[in-house]
Amino acid sequence: MVKRILITGMNREQCNRDFYLRKELKILNSHYSLIRCLEDMGWEVEQRAVSIGEDLSRYDEVIVYLHSTNAFCQHIYDGLYAISARPNCVLAFDDWQVDQVLENIRRYEIELTTKNRDPYRDYIFDLYVGDSSKEKVMSHEKDLIDGAQRVMSRQNRLMVCSFQGGDLTRLKTGWSLDRMFQYDPNPYNLNRRPENNFGEESIGIDAFMNEPDDSKTRSWVFSSLMHDKTRKWLEKTGARWPVNIYGSRRGKNKSERVTEPEMCKVYQKNWGCLMPEYYHAGSGWWRSRVQQVVDVGSILFCAEAEGQVYGDAFTGLSVSRIEGMDEESLIALARRQRECLYDNHPLDKSRQRRELTRVLDAER
Repeated sequence: MVKRILITGMNREQCNRDFYLRKELKILNSHYSLIRCLEDMGWEVEQRAVSIGEDLSRYDEVIVYLHSTNAFCQHIYDGLYAISARPNCVLAFDDWQVDQVLENIRRYEIELTTKNRDPYRDYIFDLYVGDSSKEKVMSHEKDLIDGAQRVMSRQNRLMVCSFQGGDLTRLKTGWSLDRMFQYDPNPYNLNRRPENNFGEESIGIDAFMNEPDDSKTRSWVFSSLMHDKTRKWLEKTGARWPVNIYGSRRGKNKSERVTEPEMCKVYQKNWGCLMPEYYHAGSGWWRSRVQQVVDVGSILFCAEAEGQVYGDAFTGLSVSRIEGMDEESLIALARRQRECLYDNHPLDKSRQRRELTRVLDAER
């Protein structure tokens, strides 16, 4: 008998299959890999929003992605209801700001229970795109509270997209390690490479016309959607090569924005990529940029703690040391980084299947 699994969450991307195709920048999330791996394992997978009041007992497993109530929480009520309806569900994160997500859910639980702030205020309900009326949502307040409290109890299985070898305690979730489960999405991911036209469907004449030469510019690429949280790290690098900056939509750091496939082509044209440090550096949190940079023969500079997860070729580096290398040394370092990444984190689909099996077979 085919096993059925539901993937749902608290925003549009978490509730729609291949939502990256609708996004402005076409940035792939870990869901892409998760779904394909589960299907390869024999699961019948649905990814969608739930309806408040819906019976979810027909699913053998339910995975609920968590998200902050402060932004883009188009399905916050549906997600909390799903957790209440399936209290043994797997919880998961797809946003690196794990601490902020949990803090926002904690605060929202307080709003629901104490009414110190209207939990159905216009800001949140105007974002809501679920199929329930405000009256119906409010009539299920007990379920919403139960869902939020279930998250805060930190008893559920917690699935984290991360490379093996990281220290998951650095995420500061408050979960015990025996309830946290990592999986590396890369084996089943749409890994954007020159040979697959960076994941774009068309591989016609345009792809051949765009084949780059082997030359690279001695310059850096810095891309971030959260410049307010990453720009200080950039400033501390002391980079002397020109830095090509991307990602910020507005404000004083407003910069050029390109799609993820185009970003990979930018990596290919420049020798270096400056990958900003997250608060949980060393956790192993999955970042597709690592693979994207090494696959175009460029060099990744990252926090030492993150480099230790990827392998020796990513550690002991400095921006000034890289900038001082001649072309032969740059080529050699780029080659070592690629070999090192895939030696430590091979694109082994059987390993990803084993990782997900551990999550699903764990005590509920």
